[in-house]
Amino acid sequence: MKLFFYILLSSFFGVGFSQSYFFADHLSRYQFDKKIYKNDNRHSGIKPYFINKEDTLIRQKGIWDYASKIDTTKLKILPVIGFSLQNNPSFQSDKEIFSSSKIGAQINSSISEKISSQIRYSYNSGKLSSIVDSNVLKRPYVQGLGLLNDTSERTFSLFELDGYLSYNPNRYFVFSAGFGKHFFGDGYRSLLLSDFAPSYPFIKMESTFWKVKYVNLLSAHKDFNHPLISKNKFSSSHLLSWNILKWLNLSVFESVVWQGKDSLNNRGFDVNYLNPFVFFRPVEYSIGSADNSFFGGSLKFTIQKNHIIYGQMLLDEFLLSEWRNNNNWWGNKYAIQMGYRSFDLFKVEGLHLLTEYNLIRPYTYSHLTSLQNYGHLNQSLAHPLESNMKELVTRIGYQKKNIDFLIQYNYQVFGLDYQNNNFGGNMFSGYDSRDGDYGQEITQGKKVNQHLLISRISFMLFPLTNTKFYFEYMYKKSNIRFNDSMKYNGFSFGLSSNLWDSYYDY
Repeated sequence: MKLFFYILLSSFFGVGFSQSYFFADHLSRYQFDKKIYKNDNRHSGIKPYFINKEDTLIRQKGIWDYASKIDTTKLKILPVIGFSLQNNPSFQSDKEIFSSSKIGAQINSSISEKISSQIRYSYNSGKLSSIVDSNVLKRPYVQGLGLLNDTSERTFSLFELDGYLSYNPNRYFVFSAGFGKHFFGDGYRSLLLSDFAPSYPFIKMESTFWKVKYVNLLSAHKDFNHPLISKNKFSSSHLLSWNILKWLNLSVFESVVWQGKDSLNNRGFDVNYLNPFVFFRPVEYSIGSADNSFFGGSLKFTIQKNHIIYGQMLLDEFLLSEWRNNNNWWGNKYAIQMGYRSFDLFKVEGLHLLTEYNLIRPYTYSHLTSLQNYGHLNQSLAHPLESNMKELVTRIGYQKKNIDFLIQYNYQVFGLDYQNNNFGGNMFSGYDSRDGDYGQEITQGKKVNQHLLISRISFMLFPLTNTKFYFEYMYKKSNIRFNDSMKYNGFSFGLSSNLWDSYYDY
């Protein structure tokens, strides 16, 4: 039914290519990022980008010309394909080859400059390799897709739907709805809203005026971690981005999550959160709500166009008096990000660098039940490691025409639950199961020190579907408290069609 609905929309409306959304991973988005970050009044921290016809001229080139151009063709059907082979990278087991595949189609069409749409539908199947399966430390899932069909064999067979319909009546407003992901931030990770979890239904309003851009995002999510029959929950988020100066941007963020049904009533979508111009805390108090709300923001400093210093901070709960007592009160839940990125490093066109530090306190993003946490389909809507962690990630890459090269290093320290104790690293565990109110420190519990090294070369085939042929090497070493070290060392190659990044680096 969902697929039929989107095909019907595409048939009637289609993509007005003078204004449309652009989806890609970090590497394929490099040329767009460079242009948008150098523009004094573009809002780089809101993705996917809503671009105009001039922007499309700088799209990364591909090998297949048909899928490299945005023009006025009324209907364009593009293949969505994927296939990968990966050897078993565990040093502790025998070698084994793992495979996965994806097949589907993406429909682009054009009728109006004010109405745009895109639909992508694909079938994904395969088996998680050891190095990917080792990432799923807390509950079974397939990163960015959904749930495993067979948890013992680690196999999956999933359909994936992404698509949107947008209306751009003038230069000030864009209204859109569909199934997809969103990303708020200037870094590799986002502590406010990331593209890690699977796609979800949404309604979005973007308004731009003067030096300000405002986003109102309503979305629906599923939870399969809680035993209740109802799996529905909803969220409403606001982001205000203000380019204060040519080199300074300030963004303010808030979000609230509520469950669709509890033991007392069947709330469904709460109309009290529909007003796009109110703060959520007063609304919560007025309706006697115990919903899960977040408040945060970000700063971005631009130095000589090519150098960006950025940061984020999110507050889940916070009491200044407990902070001053310096007693690590459990309820001071927050996340901090600091980072630096550059374009055309050392004046070499296409050479880029990003280095970033992330810190998240225990129990951040969690709530009394997983039906109120900041997650979707067993996965985090923020950082893949969820909470109770520290991370340093550095990425250096080079792009020339249809070739991308990347070297990435991650150092991560995080704490897992141990002996049935909730130490705050699993956001799907209710925080009422914690052991005590004080002395809750970052990386507490079963500590893991982890190193990852990734080297990847890829060749762009079809830019409109971000389809690449790639070859990748990945090394991973995890020193786990009370356990022996785990090491992985594997190669993989294949084809991939991605609207967003695929994260296996955690």
